[in-house]
Amino acid sequence: MISATAARAQEILSGSLIEALKAIEKPELGGVFTYVGNQNAPRAFADLIARDPKAMKRYTAKLADDRKAAGGLTAWDHEVCATLVNHYAGGTDMPGMKKPDAKRLKELSTCVLTPVMELQDIVSRRNK
Repeated sequence: MISATAARAQEILSGSLIEALKAIEKPELGGVFTYVGNQNAPRAFADLIARDPKAMKRYTAKLADDRKAAGGLTAWDHEVCATLVNHYAGGTDMPGMKKPDAKRLKELSTCVLTPVMELQDIVSRRNK
């Protein structure tokens, strides 16, 4: 019988997560995310980029490119953005987190309102 931790470690990472880690130039964190689990990965990723302004900038640039190329974002990306928007709207200060500038907050809010698309549709439209 496989333990719960071992079962989680065997999960396949979401394609959206892999793309997000690539966008923030930290693909080596994929191994860490195998222990987070796919259902919690968007919130964990949101927490990660909320503490790293450069990563936040890179990720929002990727989202803007996807919106422009495909007209939508994945449900995973939506959840990351919604988590961040809710966090910043709540006014909760957590150690290591700084509220982004108004432009970045607007980009995150726009992402939440963008249509949801499948990753393969976004990738195919991105490559045209």
